[in-house]
Amino acid sequence: MIMEVTIKLFLMRLAYAEPEMEIAPETCFHPQEQQAMEQYMKNLEGSTQKQKNTYSKKDLKRYVWVIARLGGWKGYESNRHPGITTLWIGLKRFKDIMQAYNTFKDVSTR
Repeated sequence: MIMEVTIKLFLMRLAYAEPEMEIAPETCFHPQEQQAMEQYMKNLEGSTQKQKNTYSKKDLKRYVWVIARLGGWKGYESNRHPGITTLWIGLKRFKDIMQAYNTFKDVSTR
């Protein structure tokens, strides 16, 4: 379990460190997790254009942006990129959100 989190954190940090590189989101997140992030992203985006997630759905940066915002990152590109601690906190919060998402999905289909 620790190895999985470590690899995810490494890939997420790499996605932001290399602006030209486009990493597929499937390397870190399952399609169901991506779907949950797409729905939750509306709550994290601000009202200004600078606080919108402008990355492509085919790029891991789009979902790292969500994890970073959950970890407390403000979302401004003028600030430095999110660090490992911010991503780790965001990943922990996202696991809780996914658990609630799956519970709601199971309950709402009965």
